[in-house]
Formats: sequence, C-alpha cells, structure tokens
Amino acid sequence: MVDKYKNYDELSKNEVQNIDYKITVKDVNSKTTCISIHGGNIEPGTSEIAEEITGDIYNLYKFEGLKNSKNIMLHITSSNFDDPKADELVAKSEKVISIHGAKGNKPVTYIGGLDKTLGKKVAKHLTKKGFKVAKPHAGIDGTTKNNIVNRGLSKAGCQLEITLAQRQLFFKDGNLKNFNRRNKTALFFEYVNCIREALSEY
Repeated sequence: MVDKYKNYDELSKNEVQNIDYKITVKDVNSKTTCISIHGGNIEPGTSEIAEEITGDIYNLYKFEGLKNSKNIMLHITSSNFDDPKADELVAKSEKVISIHGAKGNKPVTYIGGLDKTLGKKVAKHLTKKGFKVAKPHAGIDGTTKNNIVNRGLSKAGCQLEITLAQRQLFFKDGNLKNFNRRNKTALFFEYVNCIREALSEY
C-alpha cells in the first residue's frame, strides 16, 4: 500500500481537522506513552484499545480517521508519521507502545518494535490469558529507527499489530463500525489488562 500523503504536514494541508480527522493528546506526565496513529475508522478498534490502556496512568496520543469511507487515505506509515504533537509526547517518554491494526482472519497479535524486553512481557501476559501472539513479518515489524514508536528516550518501543479477527472479538457482534465501538466485550478488557500488567512490571 502506498500512502496518499508522505507526512503529516501534507495531510493537514489537504484534510480538515475535526471533520476528516481528529487528534487527541493527553499528557499526564507519565514516563510511558501509548499511541494510536491509525485510529478511528482507519484501523478500527486501535484507538479504543490505546485509550483504555492509558486510563489516567499513561500519556495518550490518538490520530483518528472520521470519514464515512476511504479512511485509508489518512494512513501515514509509522516511519513517516510526524505530527509535532505526537513527536513531542513520544520524545520525552522512556517507554512507548503503539497500537495498530493488521489484516488477518485469525485472532493474532504480532509483537514488534525495538523494545524486546517489553515485547516479551506483553507476549507473556497475553499468552497466559490464552491470546495468540506471533512475530511480525517485514513491513509491520516496527524495527526501523525512524518508526515513531522508536523515537522515545530509549530509542526502542513496542509495536502491536492486532489482526482484524482479534479486534472483532473486542466489540459486540464483531461490529467495528464507529457507532458500535463503545459496545466492548469482556475480552476487550481482558486484553487491555494484559498490556497494562506488562507495562506495570517493566
């Protein structure tokens, strides 16, 4: 897939904030930040997961697509994503975790990024609760240095690529439409708790 926009500046000059897309920044002065740069209707379910992980404990950045259709045009690959608000929050964080949506008709979480320690802890807690995890293939492995998840103080973050099938299990009737994403299942909260546990012990 080739992105329509090469960076945030180009996107912001062609799309209307709060109509085509929305940005949310919550800075609680935590050393940990959770981001969802393809949230809303771009990779449905990812911004809801990120928001629930952070609660009132961690910093949050969300970029959400608001269009009725063709939200994929708002997708900027992680290595090119450079909204100044996101960069500022990530740059002062010791731990960064990025939530993405991947294709797939089986429930799997691909764990990537350069923070192997956090990745292993996330894998441990998810598998303990019966969630399937796997190593990501090239392109979604989050291992480039300029990937936003690796731009924090440690220069290493954790990137989760959650398949469509897994995300569908997090919402009532497997419906990822915008109006239904507040109808979260028990599995959604169980999954989020696994990530929180991994973050709390690292």
